[in-house]
Amino acid sequence: MQKNKKFITIIWWYHKQIFSFEKEQNYHMLPIEVMKEEGYTCEIFAIDSQVQIEKDPNFIEWTKIIYYKNIMQYFHYLWKNRENIIYSNSLTLKTLFVGVLGKNTVFMAHDQVLPLKSKAIKRQVVTFFYSFFSLVRVINSEEKEVLQELGITSYYLPLSISRSFFKKAISEREGGFFVWNLYEDKNPEFLIKTCKILKNKWVQCTIRIAGEDRYNKNGKSFREVIKENDLQDFFQILWFVPHEKLVENLQESLFFVNTSLSEWQCLTAYEAALAWNILCLQEIMAFPSVFKENALYHKQPSDLAENILTIYKDKEAFSIKVQKNQDMILERYNFQENKKGIKKMFLSLNN
Repeated sequence: MQKNKKFITIIWWYHKQIFSFEKEQNYHMLPIEVMKEEGYTCEIFAIDSQVQIEKDPNFIEWTKIIYYKNIMQYFHYLWKNRENIIYSNSLTLKTLFVGVLGKNTVFMAHDQVLPLKSKAIKRQVVTFFYSFFSLVRVINSEEKEVLQELGITSYYLPLSISRSFFKKAISEREGGFFVWNLYEDKNPEFLIKTCKILKNKWVQCTIRIAGEDRYNKNGKSFREVIKENDLQDFFQILWFVPHEKLVENLQESLFFVNTSLSEWQCLTAYEAALAWNILCLQEIMAFPSVFKENALYHKQPSDLAENILTIYKDKEAFSIKVQKNQDMILERYNFQENKKGIKKMFLSLNN
């Protein structure tokens, strides 16, 4: 019999897009569902939530929600619940502090496990706080190896990808898809430079962007910069795209593009793989360790431009690679396996 029967998840920035997630992909509600089934009382402590979490269609009944009011309320809550299992989400100082006060704690970054090496001070701060957690959850083997070298205990557990993304065949598809808000960390200028190269080669393709235009270069937005460079025909900015529309767009796209330098846990790349997209990915840690030779990688805009040209020369030639990615996602990123892994991870804290 477990002595500790309360499970707490600390969530920063619960946003509206999560409301459109299907049950098997709702990474905030799934751990609660698992621990409810194990007889735990569950609570969410929400920091800077953008929505009323109780209205999430996948909300788990009888889950108590505490909304952040001030730092003293938060620290008092953590201290009072320090003996319970606490799952802390997203890289912020508030969420990182959970490991200092709690005794049975797991951290999940959801985006970037460690800041870039170029951001040395921030990287040192994050590494310092990680050392207090019982476990840091990672979703690929490269992350686990990096943390192991730093003496940090991690737990390898992939996310669950909704089967709604699943689709076969690429023959009738056109264009690319990019999913992120347009700001510096996501490296949108990479796209601009790539499309300049394609334009000079008299190649036309449209990359749809699911995200907001937060780009700012010398006071100019992404839209303004592409207009200046006569690249409007290369881009279609869709702004916020709910889950069902994201599924539709990925299933209509020929290739998926990632240009971020900081991404370690790119959920959308796995969704794109399941949707039968040819993957054009930045050659950073998160991707080669998962997709290996079954994706096209780039370090420079010229690499991405050449990869897109290669796709258009013979898109059918990529069918085997795309099939291998899809099979891998179905096997390793499925709902039932994820539930088993979550249960094992959290219950190991009480052993």
